[in-house]
Amino acid sequence: MKVKNLFFIVIFLVSIQLFSQSDERKSNRKIEIGTELQLYPVGYMPMITSNIFIKEDWALRFRIGGNFANREDFSGFNDDEVAKGFGGSFGLVKYVPYWKGNIVFGASLDTWNMWTKWKDGLNTINPTSGTTYNLVIQPWVNAGFLYDLSNQWNAGISLGFGREINVITSGEDVGEGWMGIATFSINYVLN
Repeated sequence: MKVKNLFFIVIFLVSIQLFSQSDERKSNRKIEIGTELQLYPVGYMPMITSNIFIKEDWALRFRIGGNFANREDFSGFNDDEVAKGFGGSFGLVKYVPYWKGNIVFGASLDTWNMWTKWKDGLNTINPTSGTTYNLVIQPWVNAGFLYDLSNQWNAGISLGFGREINVITSGEDVGEGWMGIATFSINYVLN
């Protein structure tokens, strides 16, 4: 089941990219592909990205990647939580030309399939443990700067904040809540 869901997500994102490239031939629409690493207080998210410009200074953002967290006892639900999963997102990004690049402002909605291994009561005679599945949505906003390395390449950093919301839970409750995010990215312009 997990592989099937990942397969459909990948096919969907590839289809969007191929459609955008075929549409780009007609409209000379700018498209960027790239990679980014998001860091947050208890984990990291490596991502593959695609920015499809709908105007010169506005882009739709599509991303797919992994989410890896070691919450320890930070969640408030358990004494130890280690989570991993995969997901994707879509969003909107505003580009404001400045100096040798662009200031960017964005809003995104991420969706994650997460599996959390948890342990509780570690200092008792009857500790418990288990695995919880969550479908997580994560709305977030960010702002940052993309520096033009050349006509084809840019690299940047942004800071943002958002909220993890466990919308489907199968198992014991696990961490969710507000979080800060630092993002490092590099992009290649296709045309």
